[in-house]
Amino acid sequence: MRGPSLAFLMLCGLSACDQTGDTKQSAVTAIPAAVTFDGADADNQSPKRAHGERLSWVLGCHGCHGKSLEGQRFYESYASNLTRDLRHYSDADIVRVLKTGERPSGKPMWGMPSELFQHLSDPDMAALIAELRSLKPAGEPTQPMLPFEAETKELIAKGEFKPASDFVKELKDVKPVDLGPKHALGRYITLVACAECHGPELKGRPNDTPDLIVVGGYSRDEFDKLITTGVPPGNRKLKELMQDVARNRYSRLTPHERDALYAYLKARAELPQ
Repeated sequence: MRGPSLAFLMLCGLSACDQTGDTKQSAVTAIPAAVTFDGADADNQSPKRAHGERLSWVLGCHGCHGKSLEGQRFYESYASNLTRDLRHYSDADIVRVLKTGERPSGKPMWGMPSELFQHLSDPDMAALIAELRSLKPAGEPTQPMLPFEAETKELIAKGEFKPASDFVKELKDVKPVDLGPKHALGRYITLVACAECHGPELKGRPNDTPDLIVVGGYSRDEFDKLITTGVPPGNRKLKELMQDVARNRYSRLTPHERDALYAYLKARAELPQ
């Protein structure tokens, strides 16, 4: 009797049972898969680390922390030597730093683009941490911050330069337009990467970066050349920063990711203005 009774209990655990023993379909909604970069579904350590290593470039970690992630000076700030400092952080600490812009102690950070990283999916975050955990200690210890200079203090007074944690809170719900599941991957890439320079809604920054509606005027091949080499149609000269970002970061996007990014930006550009 144990077998049938157990089977009945298991059946009731998977469906709603009324008092007569009849079963009714449970209205359980499946959780949609997280939107991720290609390769986030790696199921063992080696490919997971490889995915995380690629993300460390796409997301700009090396741009601030140096090619070997051993840290470097930025004006008054110093991007940490990740090869040394992360040995003292738990995985939860790393997630907190990246997603909230706060150190484990609660002290706010400056210059960390956590307003972007707060949107990083769990599988991508796990792969990035796996890569960071693989780093062997090297280089010099992280240097202390210098006192803010007058120009920086003025920007702080104007509210133009704030702790990373402030930007996280202010921009949490400010995102590029949602064009549905078909364009979810392309939107996700803009949210955690392109928004750093072009703003959280991709509308650009005055006198600095353009609204990404400009992609509407690019063919697929022209966009691919721009995003991988930093060279736009007509071989115009772009800002050195965009050239560097394209060559060192976005050239590492997979063809599928570049297709998704172009499709999303093209569809966004074609919306009624």
